[in-house]
Amino acid sequence: MTKQIIVITGGNVGIGYECAKNLISSQANVHIVLGCRDSSRAAVGVKNLTAFATRDNTVESKPLDLTSFKSTRAFAEDIKASFPNGIHALILNAGVMATSLRLTEDKRETNMQVNHLSQFLLAQLLLPSLTAGHTARPDEPSTVVFVSSSLHKPGVGKGKGPILTMETVDGANDFDGMVAYRNSKLNQALCMYVLAASVDSKVITVNAVCPGFIPTTDLKRESGFATRLLMNNVLAKASFATSVEEGGLRVFKAATGENRLKNGIYYMDGVENESSEESRDPTKQKLWWNWSCEVTGLESLSQK
Repeated sequence: MTKQIIVITGGNVGIGYECAKNLISSQANVHIVLGCRDSSRAAVGVKNLTAFATRDNTVESKPLDLTSFKSTRAFAEDIKASFPNGIHALILNAGVMATSLRLTEDKRETNMQVNHLSQFLLAQLLLPSLTAGHTARPDEPSTVVFVSSSLHKPGVGKGKGPILTMETVDGANDFDGMVAYRNSKLNQALCMYVLAASVDSKVITVNAVCPGFIPTTDLKRESGFATRLLMNNVLAKASFATSVEEGGLRVFKAATGENRLKNGIYYMDGVENESSEESRDPTKQKLWWNWSCEVTGLESLSQK
């Protein structure tokens, strides 16, 4: 039987690691590929996950720097060359919450590129591989899972936002790190729906999952000391916080079983939920899909 190839962005720590741990310990005949920026940390993640592997399951890592479109494209080419018979799941898990304005090598705001643009690009580049994966394993569709955040919804958490406009998308005007993070997750949700509507759901399904409020993840690595201290020592103990293990389990469940068969669904607290009203606006979906295509060098809806 063809081995199921599961690609996870990040995955050496945090939510992605917990998701990978569930996959490698409970699923049959799987090979997991972690796309990671730091090779030494990736090696530790691979070693730790291997200890949980059952039923001849395996795991490896490949280099992926989501602050670079060049690296993202190279990773996609590596995946396609390494797995000519396709892949079966793409879990877009990696993320960052950058609280100060930093532009990537592609001259894009860091939150927007890491959390949305590069993973949007990766999903597009790997669609042929996901289609091929279904051909090799036709018993179920291949799947794309976006790891979302409830912070894309106005009124959730403290502070303002999201405020996703052409004037704010790259943080040039009165930068606010939380607003930039919220904007990136809103853009992700908008484009998830467009992608879901564009695929044959018998071949590929596309969904999003919010793993919960998890203060202890590596998401805050770009935040200041005070923010990291607050998240680790105060908010992690709050009643509304979710453990990283539970968050990883929610992502795992979105990518497997009956949930894998559904398309265009937003999962939150482990069940189907509604994303924000703005994220479900068809006009804004097309606008930001086309913008994302233009920025990443892909064909837009208006060109099809």
